[in-house]
Amino acid sequence: MQLLTFTLGQQQYGIDTRNIVEVLPFISANPVPQQGEEVRGLIRYRGRLVPVIDLCQLISNRPCQLRLGTRTVVVKTTPIEAEDESYLFAITAEDVVGISTTISDIKTPKHSKSFIGPIVDIESSANDKKAIQIILINSLGNNANLQTLISYTRQRTEQDKTGEPDSTR
Repeated sequence: MQLLTFTLGQQQYGIDTRNIVEVLPFISANPVPQQGEEVRGLIRYRGRLVPVIDLCQLISNRPCQLRLGTRTVVVKTTPIEAEDESYLFAITAEDVVGISTTISDIKTPKHSKSFIGPIVDIESSANDKKAIQIILINSLGNNANLQTLISYTRQRTEQDKTGEPDSTR
């Protein structure tokens, strides 16, 4: 399994690259009132409004600082059941390091209440192992504030589509 890795404090974290749509330079989000501190706001990504979650706020109880390695990572959930729908959101992470490969393939839990997943070993440049904790994107996507914003942005998109003039006229 390949992971996009980032460091927060002394701990390294990773996100399964199969959930990553695009890694962007830090994008300032438009704040949304009456949301939890973990919600940075909304960004426009390829014409769509996408909510942004601050991983530093969730993990360390402080907002991500604007640093050279701070990135906005657009991710998508993976449908677990056939009737489930995939959706986009973004996360902000500090000190994004790069791509690492786990030593063995990991089975991540399909239904987990916590977005913090298992600790795995990754390959390192000097033949030694490094421990890294996996962030479970599907579980992170279950954040109540994030779900509210996703439902609002979907309604907006559907409303925009219905308000468009018919191109056959």
